[in-house]
Amino acid sequence: MYAYSIELTLDVIMNYKKEITKEEIAVLTHGKYTGEIVLINEKEQADIALKELLKCDIIGIDTESRPAFKKGQYFPVSLVQLAGKNKVYLIRLLKTGPLPLLKNLLENEHILKVGIAIHDDLKDLSKSMAHTANNIIDLNQFAQAKGFKSIGARKLSGLVLNIRISKAQQVSNWENAVLSKAQIDYAATDAWLCREVYLKIK
Repeated sequence: MYAYSIELTLDVIMNYKKEITKEEIAVLTHGKYTGEIVLINEKEQADIALKELLKCDIIGIDTESRPAFKKGQYFPVSLVQLAGKNKVYLIRLLKTGPLPLLKNLLENEHILKVGIAIHDDLKDLSKSMAHTANNIIDLNQFAQAKGFKSIGARKLSGLVLNIRISKAQQVSNWENAVLSKAQIDYAATDAWLCREVYLKIK
């Protein structure tokens, strides 16, 4: 039974295409995360969410900051997206203030955190919240180790999830007083796909 499971897993991985072009992505059906999204603006809400996430085994993670268009300009992380099995939490850090439980989550050795270029996200987070993250997987590196030549959120979504995700909100203002529906969908999708792609190719 064990040998069969290994063989089946390898067979599934081998059946994924490893490369995709912009033209191939363009004809895919547009897709996004369609589950429950919890937008959090207050510390009390964040603590409740983080206590739930601390029960998870695997979490998809991403962050967003107000885009900087001038050399030397810097804006702190304003949103951290955390995808569990049934929900995606969007925590607005500039509104909640410091979150010790977020530090606990990042440092927890028993919870796997998966993100694309996740080390850049963690580096940005460290500027406002000192932490020593544990049990981290960069999905790009993980996919390459599995033989994928096309990486990144858009390409991996096409190859593994067979959907075309929108990146239109990437350089929008994440410090807006109210986030738009498009921003919320984009942010949730980015965290969700990290977890979902990892689970399908691991």
